[in-house]
Formats: sequence, structure tokens, C-alpha cells
Amino acid sequence: MSATTVFGFFWGLASGDHETTTQCTSGVVFPAMLRVCSPFNDMALPDNAVAFVSAKVCVPATIPRDAVLLEGICVVDVPGDPASDSYESSIPESQEDVLALTNGA
Repeated sequence: MSATTVFGFFWGLASGDHETTTQCTSGVVFPAMLRVCSPFNDMALPDNAVAFVSAKVCVPATIPRDAVLLEGICVVDVPGDPASDSYESSIPESQEDVLALTNGA
């Protein structure tokens, strides 16, 4: 069995599902859905937060009709108030997301 994991910064998050896109090195863009889970009655992220996310990637056989599912494994929000004008200045510079491919037995 093989597994794919993506790491990167995601913008405008809160708890729940978020529509986004994934882009291949060839430039092809596919729709994606990032799922961020949290315990009942506990908000994982404030609205419009930026977070560094590692997510398991599930690619449906029906792509591009159905979105790629990104299941958040570890979500670390950027500290601060997302409503503040200075919030974006506290976000580390990152030009690209990283894709890691692993092969398990």
C-alpha cells in the first residue's frame, strides 16, 4: 500500500471542510477539499486563520469530477489574531508546498 502526504501553509481556515485546489508540477490544477477536525464543542482554529498543515491525500478515481480529499493529520495555526492588520507579517515565507510520497508494506 502507498500513502501520500502533503505539507504546507493553508490560508483562511476554521474548523470543518475547506474548498481549495492542488496543482501538479505540470501546471494541472485539481479541486480539493481540506478537512480539519476538532473535538466536539472545541474550535480547532479561529476563523480566517493561517495554519501549517500536514494532510493525508486521498485521490478519487473520478478526478477531476470529484475533489481530492486532504485529511488534516497535524494542524498548527500561526499565532496571533487573524483579524489584525499585522497578522500576515507573522507568517513565515513559503513559496511552495511539499509533497511526500511514502510506500508502506
